[in-house]
Amino acid sequence: MPTAEGDDGKTGEKFQVRDPSGPALVLDSTDPAELALTASQAFFHASPIAVIASADDVDARATAAATGAAVTAPVLLTDGGVSDTNVVAELERLGADTVVVVGDEQAVADVGPAAGKADVVRFDPGALSAAAEAAASAGKGDAGKGDADKQDDAKVELPTADRLHAADLDGLRAKIPDVTDPELLQEILVAVDPKPGQEAAIGTALAAGAVPVEVPGGDVAAHAGTVETIRALKPLGVVGIGAEFGAAEDLGWQVAVATSGATLPDGSLQLFPGRYISTSYTVPAGIADPAADAVRAVNAAATNGEVLGGSPLVTVTASVRSSAPGEDGDYVDEQPLELLTPAVEAIRDAGQIVLLDVAPGVQPLAAQLDDLEPLLTRPGVGLSVHPEFRVAGNGAESGSVPVAELQEVVDRLARIATAQGLPQIMLEVHQSTAASVVDRAALRIPSQVAVVFTAAGPAAGQATAGGVWADVANDLPAHAVLGWSAPSEVPADATSILPTEPLLGLVSAG
Repeated sequence: MPTAEGDDGKTGEKFQVRDPSGPALVLDSTDPAELALTASQAFFHASPIAVIASADDVDARATAAATGAAVTAPVLLTDGGVSDTNVVAELERLGADTVVVVGDEQAVADVGPAAGKADVVRFDPGALSAAAEAAASAGKGDAGKGDADKQDDAKVELPTADRLHAADLDGLRAKIPDVTDPELLQEILVAVDPKPGQEAAIGTALAAGAVPVEVPGGDVAAHAGTVETIRALKPLGVVGIGAEFGAAEDLGWQVAVATSGATLPDGSLQLFPGRYISTSYTVPAGIADPAADAVRAVNAAATNGEVLGGSPLVTVTASVRSSAPGEDGDYVDEQPLELLTPAVEAIRDAGQIVLLDVAPGVQPLAAQLDDLEPLLTRPGVGLSVHPEFRVAGNGAESGSVPVAELQEVVDRLARIATAQGLPQIMLEVHQSTAASVVDRAALRIPSQVAVVFTAAGPAAGQATAGGVWADVANDLPAHAVLGWSAPSEVPADATSILPTEPLLGLVSAG
């Protein structure tokens, strides 16, 4: 694993930080002591010094974090989800011969066994630092009420070295080994939304040289300022501290798309919240001039967008059902890529979202993605599927698909977005009954994909029936969005016909 090394000027011991493995890593423990331990393991290969405080002491926790950042040392916590034996083992792995214990004489006595054989240096600043004051205020404000949720939602200041008084730090540095000119991490970003209990882990990351970026709610793509910051930094790797960052691959995608510069037509990275308005005037199959036809569809979608209040979207027919099996036996006629491409480009040039409409036939829903991937790697191009058109075979019955088949499509789109650094990809799933995707609620939707379940109308130009809407809108998978079919005749006040609950993300305008 790559490391950066610096010689300790007094003892000759090695100080080493490590690049966390892989392009993205999430440290998601909710226990402060366990989170601190995993951060030490992730960021440090060796250190002659470590800082220790009690996980139960809010003031000491914040001060220890800032101390670690100031003296380039990992920060560990006792009295939490790790035993004294675990702390001693980590000190031995680090080769730490000196332990800075934050607190009074009683704190030193309490740490006792956790310091192992290391020399103990007590650090008890004369006054609370700004970081400690902020953490104490955030962590204790509602303690008397016993409201754990409010403490979990509280925010603390970054535990940077300048939160401690210079005189206190000078006194401490005189008592501990001096790591001279350490080579710290380069171009590694630590994404944080600082919460009480995360201070020690963040302090360790700062000590190792990681560049902090605050990400409110753990959602990089949702904040333009955060995206611009990451784009300017161009990090080689990213570590998220806190469960709100989700899986490592999700965080890696968010950073990759932030640095790639690729955006949706409106400049954003996420499709929702928002509303999109399509038109039943799709770009049909088998026409002589698909680009010219796409322009007509673009104009129709723009008009519908103004009437119904949303961003225009155009569907391009990528394949159609066939009554004959054809040479490949799939009962589908696919459109050549050379015909689809000019239509897709015309719609993208007009600043609109594109959905490639595919018919499944006897093959699984994902069967055509290989042929369409050159188009799906372009920002703002998504997919529209019809489970009810599925022909029996390959694990599915006629008119429905198992959720695993739809999951394969979702996962494939997520991989494309991650690999290409693309913003969210839309997947529209047309349904006249929720049962057309068996066990639909079990679908897992990653942040790279926005899945819209569109409640179909009974016929072209007709609005979604109330019973169909209630059925399709019920028991949705987590993070799914709903679509609705509008009638051909839209009243002047379009809001009077649009469903309001749950959130309506797509209107298919007839």
